[in-house]
Amino acid sequence: MVLVVNMELGMGAGKTAGQVAHAAVGLYRLMMEKQQQYGEMLMTWEQMGEVKIVLKGQSASHLTELATKASNLGLPFFTVHDAGKTQVASGSLTVLGIMGNIDVVNTVTGELALL
Repeated sequence: MVLVVNMELGMGAGKTAGQVAHAAVGLYRLMMEKQQQYGEMLMTWEQMGEVKIVLKGQSASHLTELATKASNLGLPFFTVHDAGKTQVASGSLTVLGIMGNIDVVNTVTGELALL
């Protein structure tokens, strides 16, 4: 699981951690709901230690571009839009979560820096 944070928003460490958690849980739930499609991928991820890698994204438009690439490759993804109660405006795209084979996911996010 790769989680890409929208760095343009300047979220604090706690806010970022919360948003990343929302993305991880949201992506997991999406995959559980579509087990026929993603069950094997989910089982492999669980057997491999449920790895989560957090990366830096440039902006909301950058995360949207990455989500489109993931979708075109058939990778499950989940986007988090903030409720706007604390540090960022309501509806802000904060984190993109993507799941899949590392070689395929790297074609989408392989050039991004670790957070």
